[in-house]
Amino acid sequence: MFYTSHGISIFIKKNFRRINPEKKTIFFLHGFGGSSGDWQDVFSLLGSDFQLIALDLPGFGKSSKPRSDDFYKVDFLVQLIDEILIKFTLHDVVLTGYSMGGRLALHCAINNPTRIKALILESASAGIKTLPEREARRKSDAELISFIEENSLNDFFSHWQNQPLFNSQKKLPLEERCAIFLKKVKHNSKIGLANSLKNFGQGSVENVWQKLPKITLPVLLLSGSLDSKYSSLQNEMAELLPNSTHKIIDDAGHNLHLEKPTDFVNLIRDFLQIF
Repeated sequence: MFYTSHGISIFIKKNFRRINPEKKTIFFLHGFGGSSGDWQDVFSLLGSDFQLIALDLPGFGKSSKPRSDDFYKVDFLVQLIDEILIKFTLHDVVLTGYSMGGRLALHCAINNPTRIKALILESASAGIKTLPEREARRKSDAELISFIEENSLNDFFSHWQNQPLFNSQKKLPLEERCAIFLKKVKHNSKIGLANSLKNFGQGSVENVWQKLPKITLPVLLLSGSLDSKYSSLQNEMAELLPNSTHKIIDDAGHNLHLEKPTDFVNLIRDFLQIF
């Protein structure tokens, strides 16, 4: 289904029609270049035990790909999530985000936590700590935006998926990797990718490390043993978040729900049993 906000259409995927107050609700936020469809295996494994909802963020999947920067900035994205929670009268939501989606989930918990009961952050960080590092990242993102604008989506995703960060995905069957690649090319646009990097890339978004101690919600941090960078970052986050648990999935890289969906879901189930 589609939800309209400020003149743009947002695609929403959910497994329920009416709210069942006896079931926990999990709201999934995808990563850069992804979509709500990335959570299909997770939806299947969680089945009807939970109320599940996911969306295509502006610029991705089946949602609108607006040209205006305003639709990709953190303030609008936080507002959009809250609008959708209100639209479907959702309370006590477990907000779950992967990478870029985890960054957004963290900002939602800081800026508008009223309807959020817990966080699950998969391979996400609290931002880039120093100004020189952020400036270097903005410069790197600007170069990547130029690459997107000057090349085909096939070229971009070939380049993007060949980063060391995603090396562990090469263990997946070739057929599966090809299907994922084709889906990314089909459901993305140069406008959406470029505007997201420009306005919600790590170089552009506020560093929230100092705000982590104020987040009292239960937080599950998930990372892969083959992703040393984000495992280290999440260890640091766990020390600052007063009510957090960090779990590392063996033999997995950055995208846990793709590489190890059963392990990913089992950790979610275990986490949700405590409240």
